[in-house]
Amino acid sequence: MFDLEKNIRSWSDCLRSQGHFKETDIIELESHLHDEIEDLIHAGLSAEEAFLISVKRFGDSHSVSREYSKVNTENLWKQLMLEPEPTGISSENQRYIGLVILFSFLAGTFFKIPELLGYSFNDPQYQLFYFKNLSFFILPLIALFFLYKNKSNLKMVTVILGIFAGAAILINAYPSYPPNNTELLTALHLPLFLWLLTGVAYMGSDWRNSQGRMNFIRFTGEAVIYGTLIFCGLIVLALFTQAIFFAIQIDASWFIQNYLIVYGAAAVAMITVYLVETKKSVVENFAPILAKIFSPLFLIIMIAFLLVLVVSGKSPFMERDYLIAFDFMLALVLGLVLYTISARNPYAKNRLFDSLNLALIVAAMIIDAVALSAILFRLSAFGITPNKLAALGENLILLINLAGLAWLYGRFFLNKTDFIKIESWQTTYLYVYAVWLAIVAFIFPIVFGFN
Repeated sequence: MFDLEKNIRSWSDCLRSQGHFKETDIIELESHLHDEIEDLIHAGLSAEEAFLISVKRFGDSHSVSREYSKVNTENLWKQLMLEPEPTGISSENQRYIGLVILFSFLAGTFFKIPELLGYSFNDPQYQLFYFKNLSFFILPLIALFFLYKNKSNLKMVTVILGIFAGAAILINAYPSYPPNNTELLTALHLPLFLWLLTGVAYMGSDWRNSQGRMNFIRFTGEAVIYGTLIFCGLIVLALFTQAIFFAIQIDASWFIQNYLIVYGAAAVAMITVYLVETKKSVVENFAPILAKIFSPLFLIIMIAFLLVLVVSGKSPFMERDYLIAFDFMLALVLGLVLYTISARNPYAKNRLFDSLNLALIVAAMIIDAVALSAILFRLSAFGITPNKLAALGENLILLINLAGLAWLYGRFFLNKTDFIKIESWQTTYLYVYAVWLAIVAFIFPIVFGFN
């Protein structure tokens, strides 16, 4: 079905990308386009026909929109004239699919190489090694996929892959002593840091641009959703394989654990990246729906959590497990908030879901403040440890992030700022997270003597 509003937004975004019009001029032109389309619809044309003709007229009278008219109306003409769509897979997509297959195989093989050197994954003494190095089996290949797709220059390729190589050498050169706190912190924070580095490969030359970083946030949210669904399919495949071989009295668990899951998980990651990147038109429609479904649900759960916490009298000040649950929940909420922001049209007016998002942010701030107080109490009562100091920094950074969003949302509701300022604040704040993740992953082990 033809989505008139989506196509009008696409036309407006094309005008913005040219950089020749002020936002007020674009809004006025969009209003004129709406009027033109409505007149043609009243005259008996369909929405598709009216949009096509109106954009063509604007293309003839406004040089800035001529390129959009030329490129984007071609597909509409094909639909209106019932021209057959080209069949088969383009040569470019064939190359991308080939890379996905090759990189999936390489990632699975990289995971198996340490076993040849005596580092058995099933041996408990080497499981932390695998956990710490898990990112290096797949993320450099995902980054390489994006670098190839974006046709990045040699300098960017060298810098990004050089950082991956340097990080791998550094963390494996670090010694580690019981109870391995700093090594575990590195294993937890390094994947997030390297994912942001992969984001630079994804954004290409747009990594300095706020919109480019927002596209990466949106891509991350969609990748988590798609990846989860595809991984569930892999689990079903593994169970099915186990069942059918068990029916003929053959135990396939060794093959499933050592090969199907390893190579399958690598394929899931690469296929997810490929699907999310190449199905952007589907993603753009999917994102707002998911945001509208989960935002109110998370808000209800968080309010209920706060009420139960007060009524039950449970204290997070003495229970370490409560703080871990707090931080996990805050990470999920922040991810949802970012996903909701990325799925929103920045030029739309205030809506109900903006209010829900602000309420979600305020609830998260309250929980974060409680967690921060508990961490400060535990620091004063039990002394400084790498885990508590890392938790303190993360909760403080998160609280500042949420407070900035709440402040900007308030100004947005008062019509004192544009939504684009909220996007700019959040995308710029990614640098803060990147720096902190690097500090915990690479500096904490040195400061705390690799303890």
